Amino acid sequence: KLLTLNLEIYSSPKAYVFNLHTTSSSEARRLWRRKIKEKWDYKCAYCGSEENITIDHVVPRARGGEDSSTNMVCCCHECNQDKAHTLWEEWYFQQEFFSLQRYIKIQDNFT
Repeated sequence: KLLTLNLEIYSSPKAYVFNLHTTSSSEARRLWRRKIKEKWDYKCAYCGSEENITIDHVVPRARGGEDSSTNMVCCCHECNQDKAHTLWEEWYFQQEFFSLQRYIKIQDNFT
């Protein structure tokens, strides 16, 4: 059973195994994904929805994006599917639900 700790978000699932917060790579991946969702309060970084929450690569892997916590945001399934492999800013600026506050928060995640 996974021990719930107040851990920081590490850069990758491997970091959880390395720092001995978990015993397997699959458990580390679940913990890493959960920490990303917690960071975004289980709300879509783009539209703010709390429904069907997933994880999105802000810069898609198909466009060179990495599997790192700075490239990952909490995202609803609908936004994730709609954005697909599009550059996030290009896609986000066209959305009716665009929010400057959420845009800045996503930008700040990269730093």
